Amino acid sequence: VVLAMLLMLNNVFIMTGDGVVYANDVGATTSTKSLSPGAFGKTAPANSATVNNSSVTLTWGASANADSYEYCITNCTSSIVSTIASTGNIGAYSSIALTSAGNPVISYYDLTDGDLKVMVCNNATCTSRTTTTVDSSGDVGLYTSIALTSNGYPVISYYDNTNQDLKLAVCNDAVCTSKTTPTIDSTGNVGWNTSLALTASNVPVISYYDATNEDLKLAVCDNPTCTSSSPVSIDRRGSVGWYSSLALTTSNVPVISYYDATNQDLKLAVCDAIACTSPDIWMVDEIGSVGQDTSLALTTNNVPVISYYDEDNSGVKLAVCDALACTNPSLTIIDSDGNVGLSTSLALTSANAPVITYVDSSNAYLKLAVCNDAACTSRTISTADSAAIASFAPSLALTTGNVPVISYFDYSVGDLKLYYNPWFSTGTNTSVTVAGLVHNTTYSWQVKAVNSAGSTLADGGSSRQFTVDLKPATFAKTSPANNAVNSLTTVTLTWAGSTRATSYEYCFALTQAACTTWVSTGTRTTATRTRLAHDTTYYWQVRAINDAGTTLANGGQNWRFKVVLPPAVFAKTSPANNAVNQPTTITLTWAASARATSYEYCIAQTQAACTNWRSVGIKRTVTVSGLNKNKIYYWQVRAKNAGGITVASGGFGKFTTAR
Repeated sequence: VVLAMLLMLNNVFIMTGDGVVYANDVGATTSTKSLSPGAFGKTAPANSATVNNSSVTLTWGASANADSYEYCITNCTSSIVSTIASTGNIGAYSSIALTSAGNPVISYYDLTDGDLKVMVCNNATCTSRTTTTVDSSGDVGLYTSIALTSNGYPVISYYDNTNQDLKLAVCNDAVCTSKTTPTIDSTGNVGWNTSLALTASNVPVISYYDATNEDLKLAVCDNPTCTSSSPVSIDRRGSVGWYSSLALTTSNVPVISYYDATNQDLKLAVCDAIACTSPDIWMVDEIGSVGQDTSLALTTNNVPVISYYDEDNSGVKLAVCDALACTNPSLTIIDSDGNVGLSTSLALTSANAPVITYVDSSNAYLKLAVCNDAACTSRTISTADSAAIASFAPSLALTTGNVPVISYFDYSVGDLKLYYNPWFSTGTNTSVTVAGLVHNTTYSWQVKAVNSAGSTLADGGSSRQFTVDLKPATFAKTSPANNAVNSLTTVTLTWAGSTRATSYEYCFALTQAACTTWVSTGTRTTATRTRLAHDTTYYWQVRAINDAGTTLANGGQNWRFKVVLPPAVFAKTSPANNAVNQPTTITLTWAASARATSYEYCIAQTQAACTNWRSVGIKRTVTVSGLNKNKIYYWQVRAKNAGGITVASGGFGKFTTAR
């Protein structure tokens, strides 16, 4: 009964067929070239080269008869299809996420036991793994959706078939040995087609279908463990909310693609804020019966991209929105060769190019479409798994190197399978830039030219290698701050450490142009300079060094500071200290202080009260009137400049007015 439910809810139609179809564009005649691509060679980087950047551009020559090219780095094996769980009828409704190391973490439904499980792989191809039963309280684990917290801990939304509720599993460790499984929504039959995303602070947000009211709903948790939540209906107009797919903008605003079963349209909900009290609803595609099996991703600019099934054309379709509001989307049929496009799963490369996996129901294949640009004006379509009745509800993720990894259920044998392909298409381009390279690491790489007759490896099959030797990382000077004033004839220059630096050098000069003599400090991040001159500006810079090169602090910007010594010592002159019988209008005078730019004085009947300092500019005298008779007064003077303050010597002056 459960298997029948799986097939019905996901519109899987099983047909048989012959062979693999390759197409570079929808509607094009299938290529039937009789010759494999011609011999060709890689051009750069040279074999055994040293690369001093965290990115490298791989280039190669053209190959005659080639329709496209694929490249790989390091693990240049053929694509791998492996069974990773086979005990019982296991693996439906899988959802995949990748750790920071690129290792798969997969949630799925165990049909035999009716449990929710999670598999944490120990490597990219999951040859070693840990499996944990997350929830076994009834028939639970349908429609799973997984995300990883910033600590790499799994969070899973899913449907409780026993109670017809939406549930959430929040793991307290990487393999989920400890977890909480709160019920998020229990109002009616709710929780179909769940889609989960986490905010930047790891708070779960879930879209799902309310089967009782036939609505699209959204649940926003109040905290990372979802001790409370706020489910709201997003769209109630007809039978809406099937096959929802959720993503969050960089501002944590929910965006949801979904199927309107009443009108057979693809729709998009763009929330006003995370609580989604006033969403905008957009009709993305209403041409025929379209919008089932949606999968949504947002570009780096928060523009929605959606893959979905076009029932009229029996094909997989792509909508690329013009903006977050999606008022003028670009609609493209990606593949319509047979009955294809059910169970789509979409991810975007680092260049925002869509990658889509989906089911070919005519041949019972799992297929993969790799777009060569953000608009998918050209693409490479391949068969990921051609095993009979191979795939159900595949889930796709991309590594940091844009390598596709797919989990899916092979319902012909009841197994959970994993597809990993280290080869990535560049379309017709004969170059590709690879980022995220790691210091002190040697990479091997290879390219192959592809057409319908076969493939040809570059350089007769010989791989090339290059080693990444990165310069010291960016770093900054810390003190004295740029444009600071230094009040001493000695200064200590300091700077932050630079990753990968083996030593540091600094320069110190009276002009920027003269800062060319570099003095080593070894591994120290400080240097002291003495005998500095008053009223003089000094320029300084630091560079970090290793065998790959040098890196200047602050992106190469020299800093400067000015030495301004405080005013010199000086003395008060009159009235003399402890003078008596002074008039109630008195003139205070003092000697000059070298380097002073202004003076201030104070006068009061106690030393403690002498805090109201009054400036006299550069004058060295001031007349004070209105003093009381027969009273003791205290007074003081201080000289000032940009380098500091010097108080007149001898402490407070004291005098007594006449009776």
